[in-house]
Parts: sequence; C-alpha cells; structure tokens
Amino acid sequence: MTKRLTILALIGALAPLAAHAQTSTQVAPETHPVGDIPDNQAFVRYANAAGGYSLEVPEGWARAVTGTHVTFTSKLGAVEIWTAGTTGTPTPANVRAGELAALAKTIPSLKVTAVKAVTLPSGPAVRASFTSTGPVNAVTGRAPELENELYVLPHAGKRVLLRFSAPLGSDNVDAWKQMSDSLRWR
Repeated sequence: MTKRLTILALIGALAPLAAHAQTSTQVAPETHPVGDIPDNQAFVRYANAAGGYSLEVPEGWARAVTGTHVTFTSKLGAVEIWTAGTTGTPTPANVRAGELAALAKTIPSLKVTAVKAVTLPSGPAVRASFTSTGPVNAVTGRAPELENELYVLPHAGKRVLLRFSAPLGSDNVDAWKQMSDSLRWR
C-alpha cells in the first residue's frame, strides 16, 4: 500500500509539469544544408599584402595560406583567392580558354554553365559558373556535386582569381555577392 501511495503522490506532483509541457510550444532550431552560409553569418576583413588585396570572409572559417593563394573552408564550403601571372584583360573567351581549361585539368567533372563579363566595385571582371565533383568523403566514400563561381579580375599586371564553392543546391547567393563585392585593392 505504501508503494502505491508513493507512486500516486509522484504522479500528482508531476501533473502540473505535464500540463505545462502540453501547452508550451518549442521552436525547432533553424537548420541549413551542409555548405550553406547562414544569413546571420558574421564576416571579417582579410588582407593579403603579397597579393595586394583584401576582402570580407566568413568569421571562424579555417584559413590556409600559401603566398598569394588563400583558402577559407567550413564543412564543404570554400572561398579561394589567388593571383596568376597571366596578363591582359580577362574576357569570357580567354577565361574559358585559359583559367577554366587549366582548372578542368585539376577539378573532377568540371562543367561550365555560364561565362560572362560583370562589373564589381573593384572593377571589371569575368564571372564563370560551373559544377564539379568535390573531394571523396572518407566515411561515406561519396563525392558531393559542387556549384562554383569563379571571378577573374585584372590587377597590377596579373590576374586575381576568386572562387566560391559549395554543395549543389546551397543558398549562398547573398554571401558570395557580399564577398565578391567586398574585394579591394591595397
């Protein structure tokens, strides 16, 4: 009898908590696909003296620097910027024949979807959009399909290349625009 009374007392004590749990609503946390840059992402300015440029990049992303080649990564998203010895004003035709042809030799399954002249706050550029295959995941053995944007800009007798990549279907349009528009010459 004592055991039964103890259980009934416990149920009676928990009843108000159960009623509250039924009336309160919980909001699920916002989720983003892997590689998607959240709208509330903070950005910081990164400067590369050797390359003569600076730009805003997502705060907290891992950075790897080799001379003028800098890569920022988080999960499957990446931002790369580097200079090339190629001279001359970039045009859609010479970017397709030059930079994109060179990248196709090192990037698996590169498929160009668009190449066009654009104007950024830092000056005229060529923007190439393409898909590619990312690195193989060691756990799953799968390689994700990536979407990429490559900007080619002339600066100080060289070309500056700015590449964004993320899993296909990620919504990074605004973040990629913010970063490409933030490019400044030093």
